[in-house]
Amino acid sequence: MISYVLEKPLALSLYRHIRHDIESGLFVAHDKLPSKRQYALDLHLSLSTVEQALSLLEQEGYIVAKERKGFFVLDGNIRPQKQNPFQLHPLEPDLATPDHDFPASLWFKTMRMVMSRDQEYLLQTSHGAGSHRLRNVIANYLVHHRSMNVQPEQIVIASGSQELYFLLCRMFKEDFHVALESPCYPIIEQVYQASNATIEKLELDQDGIQLEQLANSQSQFLHVSPFSSFPGLIKASPTRRKAYLSWIKNKAGYLIEDDFNSEFFQSGPMLQTLYALDHHQKVIYLNTFSKSLSSSLRLSYMVLPPSLIDLYQKTAGHLACTVTMLEQYTLAEFIENGSFERLIVRRRRHQVQLHKSNQNNKSYPEQKSK
Repeated sequence: MISYVLEKPLALSLYRHIRHDIESGLFVAHDKLPSKRQYALDLHLSLSTVEQALSLLEQEGYIVAKERKGFFVLDGNIRPQKQNPFQLHPLEPDLATPDHDFPASLWFKTMRMVMSRDQEYLLQTSHGAGSHRLRNVIANYLVHHRSMNVQPEQIVIASGSQELYFLLCRMFKEDFHVALESPCYPIIEQVYQASNATIEKLELDQDGIQLEQLANSQSQFLHVSPFSSFPGLIKASPTRRKAYLSWIKNKAGYLIEDDFNSEFFQSGPMLQTLYALDHHQKVIYLNTFSKSLSSSLRLSYMVLPPSLIDLYQKTAGHLACTVTMLEQYTLAEFIENGSFERLIVRRRRHQVQLHKSNQNNKSYPEQKSK
């Protein structure tokens, strides 16, 4: 009599028991299995449940059905028995690292509203460069808040800056001979190396890339963070920023402006980006919302010069955007209703106050000694 202890779903449980009997050698090659009726009678199952289990075993190559004869075990399915049975070792729970400065309740409220209002759009596959709605909103934001004359078709949405670096490598391929600030954000160099780009390192001083090194560079591309380099947080002087633009004007490649921190490095009116100052369509602009909103939001964007739109379409335009439509529509609403700008202003104010506090703490011992 067949005796298995079955769990729900019954068909899957029966399948596993029979599979174990075959793999352990209880049934060997060419043995005939008990009939469907025998399984059903002994285990108090319906014939359809037994048929489901046997069908799955047949699809996976454990048994074969022979007409009017039954099911027979196939060769090659015995597995060596492990001395120590498999045990699952769960990972430690995720660390909770709340961003107390991020208005999470407002973000999720915005998300719920978007899910209710725009649900017919959210289940669609995003355009390769990102949703039209978010690209429209970002273009409008850049025009009015950063003095950048950008059309939505120039914008490419990506799940983090690293993806943008890979897209650039895909666009320019073997012609990607790029100069980097030294030191720079290590991920930039790692991604470019993984994509076989030719890399040149240019040393920084207190005003940006040293002019002599820039003048002697043989690279065709220049990747810079002109307002806040990493990790030194060096702001390039106006003279150096103009030198960058003058240098790239005579090159075959482009200047890649990685503007990951410009919203926070300064108080008062925001300085113009290199993209806004460029009159020769030689600047590719990158920015990320991971810094301005939350590091948990893996959402960045790139602004291409109009002359590069066709190249992007040919080399990477067929790739799917990896940011969900829900995230894109939520961010678009967050920017459009003014929440993003209010958050930026509040964070900049807090950073200025923190900077003043640090300066006061530094000066206090001197004042005391006097």
